Amino acid sequence: MAVIIPAYNPTQPLVLLVDALLLYDFAAVIVVDDGSATTSDPVFAAVAAHPRVTLLRHAINTGKGRALKTAFNHCLLHERQLLGVVTADADGQHSPHDITRVATALAETPAAMVLGVREFGQDVPLRSRFGNSLTRLVFHLLYGLNVRDTQTGLRALPLTALPSMLKVPGERYEYESSMLIDALRYHRPLREVVIKTIYLDGNSSSHFNVIRDSMKIYFVLLRFTLSSLSTSVVDFLVFSLAFLWSGSLAAGMLCGRTAALGVNFALNKRMVFRQRGGGYGVLVQYLALVVLLASISYLSIQELQAWFGLSTLMAKLLAESLLFIVSFSVQHDLIFAAFHNERDVGSL
Repeated sequence: MAVIIPAYNPTQPLVLLVDALLLYDFAAVIVVDDGSATTSDPVFAAVAAHPRVTLLRHAINTGKGRALKTAFNHCLLHERQLLGVVTADADGQHSPHDITRVATALAETPAAMVLGVREFGQDVPLRSRFGNSLTRLVFHLLYGLNVRDTQTGLRALPLTALPSMLKVPGERYEYESSMLIDALRYHRPLREVVIKTIYLDGNSSSHFNVIRDSMKIYFVLLRFTLSSLSTSVVDFLVFSLAFLWSGSLAAGMLCGRTAALGVNFALNKRMVFRQRGGGYGVLVQYLALVVLLASISYLSIQELQAWFGLSTLMAKLLAESLLFIVSFSVQHDLIFAAFHNERDVGSL
């Protein structure tokens, strides 16, 4: 196997890591200089002096995702004999021992993606604990994926996975999240190996921005929320007018759903899930979901009124809120499933 290390403005820990890795039986160590400042030139010169080290360079900083793709492409062109690759960080957070353990796990399960997962105890910096907890929650919500460490940079991939990884969107830290989505798409098993948690100076060397880089992952849920709020306003206004005019819950539901139907479908298809194809088949599935959720909502409103004595309008608000996650999951995973194939997966 080869070890891939993307590096941006690295310091001495990179030299120490490469020196240690060369004591193990790795076929190669591939270091990617992602547009670092000239102050890091001595570091790169030191690692490139080893015959088993390949140094790839970017003229400008393009992001960790692009650096990984550069190394993946190199392996497919020049290292076809490899069983797989292991990606590791350049700042000393991954020990050579753990890198080797993750590589061994891939050798034992050659079709899997192996993740070196950290334990997030109280000694872990707050921003790292917060970022991982939030991303775990979102991944579980969106994909039903239970991974203890979604942001780990220590991963092992079989060589056969690299062609699809080159197509995965994302240029910076969001790319690592998109890699997990790609594994789900191709039904690639995920295996976790617990590794030692190492943070140097409170993880000050990390270039990961918790707010900026995490939000790239969460924007799809935000877009769905905004779309749902917009169409809910249309639905609720029309429902209220029709109900007050006719006094019929069924008439109000029918008018509200009909008014919001076209708006919501167009927004979710184009703005939220970024699907370009699908045609009538997608529309039919969407209409079936609308009918199903409307029926559930109708029955729920009646039950809420009977059990808790809520007004019709208050019962509708509560019922629709409870159905929000169901609607998102069905649209994401079934109706607009082609979203997983679109270019925007990595730039959520």
